[in-house]
Amino acid sequence: MAFLADIAILEVALRNSMHEAAAAVWGSHWYASINVPLDDRTSNNLNRAWGHLHASVRNRPDDPDVPGRLIAQCMFGFWTNLLDAGSYVGKEPRRYEVDYEALWLQAFKSAFPGGRAEARAQRHTTSASVPNFTREWTHSVCKTVNELRNRVAHHEPIINGFPLNGQRARKSAAEGHDVCMTLARMIDRDLGKWLSMNSTVPGMLASRPC
Repeated sequence: MAFLADIAILEVALRNSMHEAAAAVWGSHWYASINVPLDDRTSNNLNRAWGHLHASVRNRPDDPDVPGRLIAQCMFGFWTNLLDAGSYVGKEPRRYEVDYEALWLQAFKSAFPGGRAEARAQRHTTSASVPNFTREWTHSVCKTVNELRNRVAHHEPIINGFPLNGQRARKSAAEGHDVCMTLARMIDRDLGKWLSMNSTVPGMLASRPC
């Protein structure tokens, strides 16, 4: 529950920051723009979010209040997927691959104003893989938080850590908290400071019985 409280705040911050970055480039209804190619996975997630809106909202898709209502229905995984490399659209013989690197460079990179400083700070404090502020690294941060979110949302135990999908490695609960704080600082330095002061996770980890 302590992790869920932190991640709920992160989820709102992430979606708002990425939405604002996209709207600044492609307009408030950027998700419907032909200039924003989306792969099938992202489109399907967007369609599900659209389906959760009331019919009275869906009947007026061009109204100015609709984007805010729609992004509120898009889950953490939707925004994380937008930071992936991109996948395929359609079926053969009209199946083609979209490149999310272009979306990153045009808009989504600006959704993480603290990203470069955070990557630089980690280069000075870790002897592991050296991070650079790239789409791939940002995606890995969001994906780890999303994996943690899914585990705790399904009430799965994380006392002995949690696995990363598709990897043999596990991260400890403390490492998961560190990644959450990293993402918060990447989105907004003040959010990172506030969350570090108000999160109950460190206290719970410190009181863990031997």
